[in-house]
Amino acid sequence: MYELKNKTAVITGSGRGIGKDIAIALAKNGVKTVVNVKKSIDEGNNTVNEIKKYNDSILSISDVSGIEGAKKLFNDAKNAFGNVDILINNAGIGLFSLFNDSEEKLIDKIIKTNIDSTVYCSQLFSTMFNGSVIINISSLASIVPFKGLSIYGMTKAAINGLTRSMALELSGKNIRVNGVAPGIVKTKMGNSLLKIMNINENDYSERYTLTKKIIEPEEVADAVLFLTRNESITGQTIIMDSGQLSMFLQ
Repeated sequence: MYELKNKTAVITGSGRGIGKDIAIALAKNGVKTVVNVKKSIDEGNNTVNEIKKYNDSILSISDVSGIEGAKKLFNDAKNAFGNVDILINNAGIGLFSLFNDSEEKLIDKIIKTNIDSTVYCSQLFSTMFNGSVIINISSLASIVPFKGLSIYGMTKAAINGLTRSMALELSGKNIRVNGVAPGIVKTKMGNSLLKIMNINENDYSERYTLTKKIIEPEEVADAVLFLTRNESITGQTIIMDSGQLSMFLQ
């Protein structure tokens, strides 16, 4: 079992939502954390202040969709804590757009935020890793299509493939790489999607899930903790969808 106490973790895109809950869950388990936001300073400071109830934490304001922003995050973490043991590639964006309506600017933004950030951060932090962990946050949209999320789903499918390749190539440094692919989560993005679909949370969960509930951000954080601790799992992406995929397969 991978010991979390006294480790240091970087969580990209962690000012709110899933990333925030992951950072808090890690801190509660003895992990020092680097919270990352693109520009939402107030959100980032609020998250750091909440985490400091449990352990040391700093805020890094950097746009990790580009290499320079990823380098800034790397340097901020290194200067604050000296070493990093865990990287959670959570930064992501899902913009609703029908396939034929998706323009170059939107496509580039989604690719850079979802794919490029994962590549750049993983390349940088893996240089200091040995016996460490990388977790990539994917999506159920990488497995089954959602209308209006074709570009988003494409990027998350790429993350699933990247997770397997990274697990293979980084195994020589004893680095484990896994992913979590949640369905709709109670976050700003999840609520926006339900609004676009013109369906409320209760109706959606009743019609499209086996558990009759929408996923809570802290449940995704719990899955991340499991994958971080379990030293016998690598190259895998756990689907966390309240049974939604099973319903699709009927």
